[in-house]
Amino acid sequence: MTQLPPNDLADIKNGLIQLLARPIAPTNLAKNTADLAQERAQSLREEDTILLFRIGGERFALPANSVLNVFPCTTVRKVPHRTRPPFRGLCCYEGAILLTGLLHIVLDMARDENADTKLRRMIVIGSEDASWAFEVDAVDCIRKVDPSRFRNAPSTIPKNAFSCTNCIIPMDDGDAVLLNPIAIQTIMEKAIQ
Repeated sequence: MTQLPPNDLADIKNGLIQLLARPIAPTNLAKNTADLAQERAQSLREEDTILLFRIGGERFALPANSVLNVFPCTTVRKVPHRTRPPFRGLCCYEGAILLTGLLHIVLDMARDENADTKLRRMIVIGSEDASWAFEVDAVDCIRKVDPSRFRNAPSTIPKNAFSCTNCIIPMDDGDAVLLNPIAIQTIMEKAIQ
């Protein structure tokens, strides 16, 4: 990197001070304020990015912008007098204590006892104030999808699973069920009320 002579640095500094000190016309200030107040447009179509994972041999997806964290499975501690499924207990990750649920129960599925325990992961959904963790058999990947190809979910899906299902996502390597994270949270929260 080329060093500038001290006089050039002083000139640049004075030029920046003059630029920042100039008055802003009220119309420009109002326009800039309005531009900054607008809701941020999601870049790269964030709403079309999904996290793919598996439970019991089935393939599911969540909108990637609804996932707060993914980490290796950790110990879940039961809470006395709070044993109603799908509530599982509490777990701790990086200093955060997380409510933990059983997603396979929410989706009316049997748990795959033969799944490789090394591949199991915890997924955290929700917000910083109200989040839930649940265990999945494996996390496959994050992928961009084309919403125009989504299909309606069939009515043969079990009741709870249907209420948590947004649609079916057809992909070249097999379909995935796109889940509604808000519906999942709602069902899990009812278990602790």
